[in-house]
Amino acid sequence: MTSVDADTLVLLRDAVGKHAARTADGRAIRARRNSLPGYTPTELTIMAEQGWLAIGLPEEAGGLGLGVSAAAIVAEGLAGCFTADPFLGLFLAGRILSQAKGDVDLLAAFAAGDILPALAWQEQSQNIRSLLSPATTLSADYTLNGKKTYVAGAAGATHFIVSAASSSGLALVLTKADAAGLSIHHDFRADGTPMGQLHLAAKPGIVLCEGEKAEAALRAALDETSVVIAAELMGHVDQMMALVIEHLKTRHQFGKPIGSFQALQHRAADMFVQQRLARAVLDTNLSRMDGLDDATARGMLAARVRARLNDTAQYIVRESIQLFGAMGITDENDLSLHVKRCLSLIGWLGNSAEQRGYYMDMAAPQGARPNGRV
Repeated sequence: MTSVDADTLVLLRDAVGKHAARTADGRAIRARRNSLPGYTPTELTIMAEQGWLAIGLPEEAGGLGLGVSAAAIVAEGLAGCFTADPFLGLFLAGRILSQAKGDVDLLAAFAAGDILPALAWQEQSQNIRSLLSPATTLSADYTLNGKKTYVAGAAGATHFIVSAASSSGLALVLTKADAAGLSIHHDFRADGTPMGQLHLAAKPGIVLCEGEKAEAALRAALDETSVVIAAELMGHVDQMMALVIEHLKTRHQFGKPIGSFQALQHRAADMFVQQRLARAVLDTNLSRMDGLDDATARGMLAARVRARLNDTAQYIVRESIQLFGAMGITDENDLSLHVKRCLSLIGWLGNSAEQRGYYMDMAAPQGARPNGRV
């Protein structure tokens, strides 16, 4: 992916912001929680028409060839209407296809929204530091055997990209969602969006890549998507801060706005400081992410950004609920939608402890890194 000029990013931010303002509907989000696939066909069509699904794909395959900065702006903007699903899961799968140098026709079909792949790589709750040694296997007759968990986008997927251990090392293989021997069970996150659990005893359609190429593709895609998730968290932080400030101005007790009470002013000021620190960390590192070819530097940068945004989102969630009082946890209040979305995102692709452990893995000398690290 390439870096994007500032004017393009401004136009993209404006387009996503207008989309969020038009489509923000808390009642609609509440109505479709704990349902499949977790989004409407209209949302997917809009993303394809706007070119957002093609942001991370190469231009020769019909993509936009833009960087992580552009994808981050889309994810951050979609926080305003709570509809970043299915964008995040599809961005992750698209980056795998691009990194693996997948078939141009396959990438073009993805860019148009004709196929919807989902990456199935995780096998346990804390997997980010040992992802290159999966228990799922690809046998000599090209049969996949194993189990995958926490598969984002599984409910609407037409294909799965599965990581598996093969005779050549790590393999990334593509199989159809309706393949014989593949079964899917769905669980729901705090915000009501589904995550799939896959049981595999199926033959893949295509082996995308194996060995070091597969390791590099998987690691790069996860690092990039982790930063894009951080951007969505930043969007929710900004939205929660706006709701809190409005609440402090309009909620009255003892005949005056509660924002006039010094104790609440201090808490709001602390929240503002953390918000600005998170914004600085995210914005200063996004453009660097686009130009990084070194896997170690990219992994350390991604871990640093994601850990900061995880921590900030948790802090703002906690303080927002406190400043709203009992209203902050009522389902009718839109603050609760941001809270539940943050709770769903913070642990996906690595919570703060995992990110810091990953950072230390990457900072260690090459020969001293734990098994499964690139």
